[in-house]
Amino acid sequence: MTTEIKQLPEMVLEAPKGGFKYDKTKDGWKLEKDCGPVVGEPSLFLAEFLREGENCVSGDIMVARAQEMEGSGTGQFLAERMLEQADRIPVEWRQYYLVFTETVWVVPRGVRCVPYLRWGGRQWCLYWYYLADGWGSYFRVVRLRK
Repeated sequence: MTTEIKQLPEMVLEAPKGGFKYDKTKDGWKLEKDCGPVVGEPSLFLAEFLREGENCVSGDIMVARAQEMEGSGTGQFLAERMLEQADRIPVEWRQYYLVFTETVWVVPRGVRCVPYLRWGGRQWCLYWYYLADGWGSYFRVVRLRK
């Protein structure tokens, strides 16, 4: 069963400022799925997708579990908004890679990936991780509070 991580603080974002800042079509990637921008000032929380006894699952399982979770899914638009407002991301979130499952890109060789934010010691950075790879306990799915 997927569970919300209740002990971590939530984050509230300011209103959006446009389209993708990091448009991967310029790198030859194809956008397979996206939920679009989120309007207003959403409240975000982190959710764990691993079940008891698991320490890693495939990306497809992680995405499927994210769809079953409480709250709404998040995509790259939201990741970019968070990056613009990185000073508002709770310090407690730095221990995790923050995953946004509602945007799926396909790289030129056909591999699917999703965006995630990672704390690099000095700042948050946006990356993309292959769904074919293993997804472990250091990843958390970013969800919108309903």
